[in-house]
Amino acid sequence: MNIKSYFILVTFTLMLGMTSANAQSSIEAVMTQKQIQAAKELVETERDMALIINLDLTAKESESFWPLYEEYRQKVRSIRGRKVTLIEAYAERYRAGTVDDEFAEMAIKDSLKIQLETVKTRQKYWKKFRRIVPAIKAARFYQLENKMDTEIDFVLAGGIPLIEG
Repeated sequence: MNIKSYFILVTFTLMLGMTSANAQSSIEAVMTQKQIQAAKELVETERDMALIINLDLTAKESESFWPLYEEYRQKVRSIRGRKVTLIEAYAERYRAGTVDDEFAEMAIKDSLKIQLETVKTRQKYWKKFRRIVPAIKAARFYQLENKMDTEIDFVLAGGIPLIEG
């Protein structure tokens, strides 16, 4: 097993454990802030390792890539932070039994705005990354980013019960 596969397996196993521990009842399925933060930190660490292992950047590419990558991640983390805030608001209302039509409407609209902003940010930074690395490396970078974000979303989705009613 190569190092990338090992990191993915370990992180996935830890995340799955957090999710299944919460899945005992629908109310318990709402993830705590600590669990969300732990999942994010695991995936951030995995993300950096996956990029180092898979991008095979030259010294010249690395010099420009990593500062731009940090700028990009800062923007994406900000956007995804709003997603977590929305999930926390839902969790609070779910626990209190106060999820109503008005909240559901607002939550879906906000969620769609967050998704759209994520796509726009990726489009904007694609052009910037392409100035630094060849299309193959930039595409591989985006594939890795998508995989890591999907892992986070999988964990979050596993801890979010469906709206009742």
